[in-house]
Amino acid sequence: MSFTKITAFFMALLVLLTGGVASVIGSTDAKPIVAAEREYRFDRDRLLFGAYCLKVDDQFEQTRAWFKEAGLQFPIAVSGRQLSEADLDWFADNGMGVIAPRSDYYLNMKHDAIWGIDLCDEPPAGDFPALQKRVQELYAQDPNRFPLINLLPMYASGEQLGENDALPGFIGDSPFDTFCEPAVRYRMHVSDYIGTIDSDIISVDIYPLTVNEKGELGTYMHWMRNLDILAEACRETGRDLWVITQAAGLNDVDEGVTGTRYCKTVEDQRWQNYTAIAFGAKAIIYGCYYGGWWRADSHMLNDEGERTDTYYAVQQVNKEMAVFAETYGKYENHGAVMYNRIHPKASGVSLGATKVDAKYKPVMLTSAPVLCGCFTEKEGDGSAYVFTNMFDPQTGKTASFTASFPGAKQLTLYRKGEKTVIDGCTLRLTLDNREGVFVTVE
Repeated sequence: MSFTKITAFFMALLVLLTGGVASVIGSTDAKPIVAAEREYRFDRDRLLFGAYCLKVDDQFEQTRAWFKEAGLQFPIAVSGRQLSEADLDWFADNGMGVIAPRSDYYLNMKHDAIWGIDLCDEPPAGDFPALQKRVQELYAQDPNRFPLINLLPMYASGEQLGENDALPGFIGDSPFDTFCEPAVRYRMHVSDYIGTIDSDIISVDIYPLTVNEKGELGTYMHWMRNLDILAEACRETGRDLWVITQAAGLNDVDEGVTGTRYCKTVEDQRWQNYTAIAFGAKAIIYGCYYGGWWRADSHMLNDEGERTDTYYAVQQVNKEMAVFAETYGKYENHGAVMYNRIHPKASGVSLGATKVDAKYKPVMLTSAPVLCGCFTEKEGDGSAYVFTNMFDPQTGKTASFTASFPGAKQLTLYRKGEKTVIDGCTLRLTLDNREGVFVTVE
């Protein structure tokens, strides 16, 4: 066995034993910027729901009504005709807003419904300095209007990221972070971003759900680590995390082809959402609503403007999560820990997660792969947790666990839209496949 492979083996063993992986901070020479906190036209103290792609056409009165009925609060990437003053009034009157296109028409409009400007999608690192200049110009024009930059996911190539330097000690076939090319380059990309861009929200799109030619459900293997890298960057530099989830696809499960799958079930939407909020996501944004990429009949609305199964799945999960959306905003995230991440049937967890301080974690008893997001109350001494079943979806397996919170007097469980108060300090649950829950502890 070569020296590099021996080194890789012992590094992998260290990661498994300690639960820690390499940090974003220090991945490049860029000094992290603690972002200036700003007041926007939307409520940052709650969980928000948005969607990419809103086509404005002859059916707009109906499609915007369905947008609201789905529990969505803002669209990004508005296409078709331009939104009129009356259109924006409708959004504002309904407590909603728009991340508007970066055109002179919208830049020159002064309206409370324009929550932000869709500045740039998936830029390489070389564009960051010019984007920082543009971000500051937009803030100078309107400090309450958010300039959205959406980052590439971790499965982007080094050329797309603009991070092409090979690192000493890199071992390309190792699944562990120190030696994993996607993770190394992605940490560099995020390090460069937080060292250049002074904006207090980080947005990313990650489309992790797949199907193969046999109809077997799968996930992107580095899904959780992708979220973890961004969540750490947010915690360290005072930013909120926005996650764009997969609500469209190229292949239906029964078509016998390989690729991104339709995400038209409640289970798939619920799973993506709870995995994202375990890492502290403050906005869930669905791609796509009406118009957009991939196949139109996989979107929430198809080309004819008709609601699809994806629409009803998103609507149901939004309804469930709205029950705790405001409560969730009262807590701050300290990271997520993955229990039994080396379980052979665990999904999307090959790189583990950043080590979480023991004082934030519950006392867990489980043999199943369970993701636990750890939170504390911003004003008070309470805590909160997100628990998610991380069994591979193809298994259909449930995940049973017992979590104890020493000293707690009462737990509140939010599960599938139901709120249950539990006296005592112990939670015993069996989560359905792809299910997640939110729990507060007093």
